[in-house]
Amino acid sequence: MRILLIAVLLVSLQSFGGEFKCSFAKGGWNPDNWILVKSARWDYFGGWVQKSDCIENETPAGATPKELLGKYSHDTYTSMVTKSMFKGNVAISAEMEFTDRMAPLIVIASELGKSAKGIPEYRDHFEIVIFDKGVNVWHHYYKDGKPSWKKAAFSRFPLKPNKRYTLKIVIKKSKKGKMMSLFVDGREFGYIDDSLPGVFHVGITGCEGLNKFYDFKVVGEVVK
Repeated sequence: MRILLIAVLLVSLQSFGGEFKCSFAKGGWNPDNWILVKSARWDYFGGWVQKSDCIENETPAGATPKELLGKYSHDTYTSMVTKSMFKGNVAISAEMEFTDRMAPLIVIASELGKSAKGIPEYRDHFEIVIFDKGVNVWHHYYKDGKPSWKKAAFSRFPLKPNKRYTLKIVIKKSKKGKMMSLFVDGREFGYIDDSLPGVFHVGITGCEGLNKFYDFKVVGEVVK
């Protein structure tokens, strides 16, 4: 029944919105449709490594999994969002994999700024992260002129490294407010958050380890 409800929701979203999808296999996607974005927390600006069937975030050569999660964690961050923005009821999905503990994610960004060097840089945005202990939803924002963040929601259950997972996110308006619903590994949870943006870029981030992304899909109304 749950699978049927998800399918019905996705079909209904597609009926009034546009669709963007791609495979991250070699030759399956166009970088011109995306904007590489850095974190405002670090100077590091990472890129993607193209594999035959996926893309991986750049990581320091020879670093151990423990080092990638620890002293080199700042040097693992690679992120990009669609040039197009979306609004209204939107469904997002991506097939992803982490090789140790964490942390591939889907990002939702209402605005992009620029670093002192003119590089696209996140401002207010949400991260929906899978890792070995489940899912975290982080809200990143500026406070007193500095990057700040808080855990907006979470669910705890075991996920395994070196296994592909499809993370699905549905953002829609409800009678109680803006709602985010999340689906992964046969589980579902959601929460109400009126700080969720009405218009936003969507994309992916690999960080805190070596992450792999296989595909990406958005169904919703395209703004530009």
